[in-house]
Amino acid sequence: MGRGPRIWLPLALLGFAEVGLAAARLLARRSRAEDEAANLLLRPAVPAGPTYGYAQFLTQEDFYSGGADLPAGPAWLVALGVVVLGTAVWYAFALRPVRTGRFVLGTIGVLLALPLLDLVGSWQFRLGDGLRGPLLATLGLLLLAAYERSRFVLLTAAGFALVAVVLSADVVGVLGSAMLLLAAAFTALLRRPPETQP
Repeated sequence: MGRGPRIWLPLALLGFAEVGLAAARLLARRSRAEDEAANLLLRPAVPAGPTYGYAQFLTQEDFYSGGADLPAGPAWLVALGVVVLGTAVWYAFALRPVRTGRFVLGTIGVLLALPLLDLVGSWQFRLGDGLRGPLLATLGLLLLAAYERSRFVLLTAAGFALVAVVLSADVVGVLGSAMLLLAAAFTALLRRPPETQP
């Protein structure tokens, strides 16, 4: 069931990264609503659509339909990159790898694989922005479970995939899967290693 309590940090990092993603989404929604309210109060209404002279006026819906806030794909990639770097630093101190060159190359390889896998999911499999991030995170959790030979992390990955993929379109799915990861990290931290159990 794993080789000690060191698996708690990658789970906690991913959980906190998801909380950060949810907070960024909520702040983006709030700032968009505040901008619309400020524009309605401060600026006179401008008729939409028709051309007056050489200028064509856009409605706020037309302006925001171009994507005023950060898309889910790049935000997930940044969050996963931070989680990978944090996990690599944690394992470098916990394991003290003998072959540091291979360890560093492996970390760089994983960081380069993230955007490539995201592109494959987008172009080849036509997966949406809200689905690619949780699937990449699930793949990372499965790799962690295989490396640690941990059924606990495998069950956590299955639960994460179920919550994050089923509810991925909303902030509720992100927060639900984050709470699952943080609970799993807390459980892993409190568990004693198998060799010290009576």
